Amino acid sequence: MRRQVRVLSKKVGIIAFLCLFAAIAANAQNAVRGQIFLPNGDLPRNPIRFYVSSPDAKFNEYRFTDSNGRFVIERPSVTIELTITIDKDESQGFDTTVRTVIPQYESTPRIILNPLKTTKVVGPGTISAASGYQPLPAAAELQKTAMKEIEKKEFDQAEQRLRKAIELDPKFVVAHVNLAALLMQKKDYAGAETVLRKAYEVDPKSILVLLNLGITLNHLGKHTDAILPLREALRLEPGLVTAHLHLGVALVETDKFDEAEPELERSVKAGGNEEIAAQLYLGKLYARTGKYDKAVAAFEIYLQKAPNAPNANEVRELIKELRQETPARD
Repeated sequence: MRRQVRVLSKKVGIIAFLCLFAAIAANAQNAVRGQIFLPNGDLPRNPIRFYVSSPDAKFNEYRFTDSNGRFVIERPSVTIELTITIDKDESQGFDTTVRTVIPQYESTPRIILNPLKTTKVVGPGTISAASGYQPLPAAAELQKTAMKEIEKKEFDQAEQRLRKAIELDPKFVVAHVNLAALLMQKKDYAGAETVLRKAYEVDPKSILVLLNLGITLNHLGKHTDAILPLREALRLEPGLVTAHLHLGVALVETDKFDEAEPELERSVKAGGNEEIAAQLYLGKLYARTGKYDKAVAAFEIYLQKAPNAPNANEVRELIKELRQETPARD
């Protein structure tokens, strides 16, 4: 019996880890569906105007949320960051708030507005929302062209341009992040880690750098190393659902189950792609801690939301084994 449980636990680990990111990609949405909240967590009293921009110039306009703060950005470039800026509104009690989102990693952002303050906040139109840094024009033009090439799946050309942009302007953190995202797409995670480590030296408080570094380290199996940058990203941006998800992954993989569960549950509550991946990993967590009934429930929800996922058949087989294991324990 103990040998059977060990084999089952090993199988859970293989399925969950290898297929987590495939599950996210397979269920990628063609829109960003977010919601904006007041600083105290309440819903806005009126529709909120926000400015959305992107380095590829596909977005460069003001939009409005509905009366509950919800908004939709249709068909964004999944690997290109969106900068969402909400201008100060004293009547509703919030200051200017800037949030950067990469749809590939966060399809359902929840934005908590900043409380009123006197410090200056970077406005719309900057290429790096995290620092307000304006790159050299030649480097910015190279990145713009590279983003268009990525859209056309001309990855080799795009990689060359992004590397040239970084060579021209080593402080151009966004180019580092986009190059790392491209390398991750090509499954060159070691290369992505190298790029992100250099970006971290330039801007250790860049949320995009910290988030991507954590995700990359998870891909490389360096889960202990992934915890620190993901925690730091959440310290800077507590509402970053993708960071909660990947922190949960890292904590599960390092057997910190009590810490991992609330991170994954928060991702479930956020909905969207993050919920789907979180259910998969909650299933793994519960299976590894002997809570087989809860593991089955999590895996079944995962299959309901991602019936055509690449690992769907493996998860179905695993559910059968977990159900057989439950009476055996009793």
